[in-house]
Amino acid sequence: MIKRIKNIFKQKKSNPQEPVQIPSILNEQVDLDKKLVFSLAKQRFPSWQQLQYLPQYLSKKEKIIIRTLIVLTIICVGFLIFNFYQRHVIYMPRQGGTYSEALVGQPTYINPILAQNDVDRDITRLTYSGLFKYNEHLELEPDIATHYELSEDKKTYTIHLRQNVKWHNENSLIADDVIFTFETIKDTDFNSPYYSSFKGVSLERIDDYTVSFTLEEPFSPFLSNLTIGILPGHIWGDVAASNFKLAEYNTRPIGSGPFQFKELTKDQSGNIKSYVLETNPNFYNNPPYTEKIIFKLYADFESALNALQNNSVDGINFIPQDYRDSLAKNKDITSYSLQLPQYTAVFFNQKNSLLKDKELKQALAFATDKQRILEEALQDQGQIIQAPILEGFLGYHPEVQVYEYNIEKAAQMLDEQGWEVPEDGGLRKKGDQELAFSLTTVDQVEYLKTANILKEGWESINIGIELKIMNPMRVNKEIIKPRNYEAFLYGEILGSDPDPYPFWHSSQSLAGGLNLSNYYNKDVDQLLEQARQIDNRDERILKYVHFQNILADEMPAIFLYSPSYYYGVTKDVKGIELTRITIPSDRFNGVENWYIKTKLGWE
Repeated sequence: MIKRIKNIFKQKKSNPQEPVQIPSILNEQVDLDKKLVFSLAKQRFPSWQQLQYLPQYLSKKEKIIIRTLIVLTIICVGFLIFNFYQRHVIYMPRQGGTYSEALVGQPTYINPILAQNDVDRDITRLTYSGLFKYNEHLELEPDIATHYELSEDKKTYTIHLRQNVKWHNENSLIADDVIFTFETIKDTDFNSPYYSSFKGVSLERIDDYTVSFTLEEPFSPFLSNLTIGILPGHIWGDVAASNFKLAEYNTRPIGSGPFQFKELTKDQSGNIKSYVLETNPNFYNNPPYTEKIIFKLYADFESALNALQNNSVDGINFIPQDYRDSLAKNKDITSYSLQLPQYTAVFFNQKNSLLKDKELKQALAFATDKQRILEEALQDQGQIIQAPILEGFLGYHPEVQVYEYNIEKAAQMLDEQGWEVPEDGGLRKKGDQELAFSLTTVDQVEYLKTANILKEGWESINIGIELKIMNPMRVNKEIIKPRNYEAFLYGEILGSDPDPYPFWHSSQSLAGGLNLSNYYNKDVDQLLEQARQIDNRDERILKYVHFQNILADEMPAIFLYSPSYYYGVTKDVKGIELTRITIPSDRFNGVENWYIKTKLGWE
């Protein structure tokens, strides 16, 4: 373009005889214009003063081209700037904001050694700290502890404590508090639900920041027991056992956790309406981003879910199955499906002579449509299982015997065992004995749907099934403790280290134990005892695999499914990275990383 402008003036200069029609008054200005144009150099970019005169020598088409190029250049530069911004500018968490959550129920004891319900455990998890904790990936890591040593005989754990831990009243947490907490648990006068976990364990104070635990026998999952919150001995030490459950500190706790008690409000009936926690300014670890957590308490899930959908709260502690579909339609709410170390099974009472027959129970297993149960009772919100150790946990056995749904095979097995169908139909008989038993379960939607599918499948091969439905509030006292059932459809929560001993060792068949099948097998007892004492991971896995093979053959239970736990929050709540939890309060694992407020940053 510049070359063309120069040529214009060269042509004028080479024909001096040709008259130039320029008024004399403009001669001086034209000469100046020519000089400016002729001063353009090929080797350097024109100056701003020179460029101002270019439009006078451009055609209309050239002007359009230049304007188009300018617009395209601006668009390209803008796009590059926007793309750079998108790639390198990020939203980062910052301190501030309040998270509110709907809880169903009332707190009873906000005390780590007494907590009895989910509300207790939720608030306790945030206000107290243990020697160890589980992170958001359900990995055990030190909390108040810094590290530990294990003796050669695998019986003594020496725990070293942080030296910068403060109680919410700013007193220092020391070894005396640790000793006090676990000695109180061991004292039967205090009726702690954790008593059995520390029976026979002796404690020793080595110095202000070192304690030791000595076990009677090696127990490889022992560290998982040390996630229990530590109590301040200088506060609780003077409280007698008879007054322990009545103390004000059970509702206004002083702990060492990331959040501390601020206030609570009650309604006219004395029920707690809201419970407010604020960030602990003396927290020994990274402080939480969220400055305040408010729990709003409701009598039922319907009220709690309405509060979430009406933006009265930012989250809800649990989404029941009946409400999941409607909540999924709300685009402002994020639901987290978390794997629980929990399974549901049909437990056959081995004191019942009929249900001791393993061939009969194998036939029942073939007549159990687990896929239908998963789809209809759980809406596909869970996993089908074949054994008591779940996927992702130590000892999981994917090649254990599977009893695929096969009604024809189930009927054939019963025929071969001598359970014949009368010519006129009706229940199978062996001699004068009819093939019939009762199935007991809890009055909850999930269990009722499952029980009816089981009943339908088993009755289709001429087995008589009587359903017995129990009130959940009475099931422990009237059904589980006295083992008052023939077959029992129920769920068991395993814990973070799913040691099968409490559920399948014969010593746990007594009242209060969790061996719901009253199962006894000498080899199983030995395997479970040995697995508890083995520190070598691979050897422990082999014991558990052998144990599960025996169970799959003898069938003291039909393992059905592992349900998922559903937790819901609004999309304003960020930083939640959970996949598995042990109990509902584990949803607060990693709560320090949750955030609501953000700031711009570069990466």
